[in-house]
Amino acid sequence: MISKAQIKFIQSLHAKKNRLEQSLFIVEGVKIVNELLLSNRFKIHSLYYTKAFDDKSLKTAMNAYEVDEKTLAQISTLQTPNQVLALVHFNEDVPFVWEENKKYIALDNIQDPGNLGTIIRTAEWFGIDTIICSKQCVEYTNPKVIMSSMGSFLRVKIYYLDLIEIFESKPNIPLIGAFLEGENLYETTLNNAGILVIGSESHGISKDVSEYIQKKVKVPNFGAAESLNASIAHAVILSEWKRQEHGRK
Repeated sequence: MISKAQIKFIQSLHAKKNRLEQSLFIVEGVKIVNELLLSNRFKIHSLYYTKAFDDKSLKTAMNAYEVDEKTLAQISTLQTPNQVLALVHFNEDVPFVWEENKKYIALDNIQDPGNLGTIIRTAEWFGIDTIICSKQCVEYTNPKVIMSSMGSFLRVKIYYLDLIEIFESKPNIPLIGAFLEGENLYETTLNNAGILVIGSESHGISKDVSEYIQKKVKVPNFGAAESLNASIAHAVILSEWKRQEHGRK
């Protein structure tokens, strides 16, 4: 069992301020925790599991504590806790290194944790291993981001940088932006490499960032809906981007 002080400490990490102060975040669920243990990217601080969790290798890990379902519910961020919870150290800052002839995603002020998690997961599906977030984006260590990424946060590198500084330092980077008034995605040619920029859920790509984008595209609509969810638009554009690359090979 764990003490009341431990419970209180874990509960404090539900809040962004405390996650940043302690450099710790929460990962929950059998699938994602198992992937976490197989990954060398993050160091685990401690594990909390119920008797129903049957992975003996985890139970013998350092700082692993068996808890009852009531205690797991107290420390969990989920409405229905899933057998195991891990506290994980933030990664040490690794400098962003630009690589030529590669596809990147840049996110401008994405605020919804579910959207960010889905974008991370979708990026991995299409072979994108690096996402550049503006400093105003929701942090990827938010528990909802972690859950909706379904483990992809372990394999996709995520940086929080000034987008305009990146664009100005690489003036020849092909920049593709998702806009409601852009060219029809299916009637334009996309470069094999470059950066796809996705804007915020409510305001789209900011004016300052949009000034740097050479290729503005839109996903054409065939119905009456006003707009697409940011993560869905991102997925559709990525799919077409990869389709065109594959067609040129």
